[in-house]
Amino acid sequence: MVMPDAVSLISSNVPGFRWITATIPKTGNKTSENEDASVSAKNGSRFAISDGATEGWESGAWAKQLARAFVACLPTVSTFEEWLAKEQQRWTNHEAKASAAWYVEEKQSQGSFATVLGLEIGRSKNMSGWMWRTHAVGDSCLFHVNGGQIKVAFPVTNVLEFDNLPSLVPSSSACQCPELLCRTGKAEPGDLLLLTTDAVAANLLALEDQPGLELFLNAVRESIRSGDKAQLVNNLRAFQSVKNDDMTLTAISFPESPKQP
Repeated sequence: MVMPDAVSLISSNVPGFRWITATIPKTGNKTSENEDASVSAKNGSRFAISDGATEGWESGAWAKQLARAFVACLPTVSTFEEWLAKEQQRWTNHEAKASAAWYVEEKQSQGSFATVLGLEIGRSKNMSGWMWRTHAVGDSCLFHVNGGQIKVAFPVTNVLEFDNLPSLVPSSSACQCPELLCRTGKAEPGDLLLLTTDAVAANLLALEDQPGLELFLNAVRESIRSGDKAQLVNNLRAFQSVKNDDMTLTAISFPESPKQP
């Protein structure tokens, strides 16, 4: 496989290229308490998803900052350290503007944490069709669906790999950040790319090779076609019966008949 840093992509608007995002908070929580974040570029060339750790200080806000920053400038292995240092400084400046009681300052000192996964889509300079490139820290996941099958699951590939201690991006430079993991792939006409936070990913991996996966993918395709999130939200709420967590999914579809440049 070509190393992600070596893949050169040409961003473009593709006729028929569509996407949709659905997100819900934990059952019993307000929408404002949802600590997941999902961001997309207007032209559909970049996407990001992030899941704030509940134990951290304002980790939902940190997740939003990370997702926005990934879409603005997707880091690579070689640029990630410098990229993260800038985002951590921005976060420090953000915190410094707000006055806080001593107990808030104590919580702030513990830091904020979140998983993050960024995706870039474009045409390869050396290949026909579309290429995708994704970078991640933690257990927010990308699924590449071809037909009715999961072709790629990244970075988690098995439902048993999920636990309560995922790798997390820290808001403080005093904490060591785990390694940025990378993957590339080629998309074919009609393929789907799904960006999910961990609770959605675990359910999808549990459904793999089961009839329920086909039903879910049909609902995803119909939601993208119609622009109506209702059926997709219903599926996410069904997943909450397995684990009550914030749930976020961004689904991207490629046109059936790509127009090559």
